[in-house]
Amino acid sequence: MTNQTYKEKITQTVLEQLEGNNWTFEEAIKKWWMTSRSSTGLRLTPIGDLEFNYAKIEYHDFVLSNSIKKSYYSFILELNKKIKCPYFIGVNKSNNETKPFIRLYDSRITMMLSLYGDIDSYLKSIKTNR
Repeated sequence: MTNQTYKEKITQTVLEQLEGNNWTFEEAIKKWWMTSRSSTGLRLTPIGDLEFNYAKIEYHDFVLSNSIKKSYYSFILELNKKIKCPYFIGVNKSNNETKPFIRLYDSRITMMLSLYGDIDSYLKSIKTNR
């Protein structure tokens, strides 16, 4: 038996929580995550976010402010390196306004982000090894 990666363990656990599950493990890995490679980030697709909601996994949403001074792609790369929990990036549309948000599926990271005040400050505080 091979050792499961963190992404594979999360996927297996959520599959076990779903009632009336019609997903195979391989389908879930491919459809729930933005990249199915096990060594890359934990960003969820809209389908993955929906399945996490069906499994009643706790989450917290944070508005993404305009204070982020990098390009979208470098921001996503930084999230993939530094956010060590499943997350989803979406947009709330109301009253002709669009408000981007990040949904985090980890209460510890949520608490830390709350203490820093915004996602940009939190990401700057995290050191990564190259």
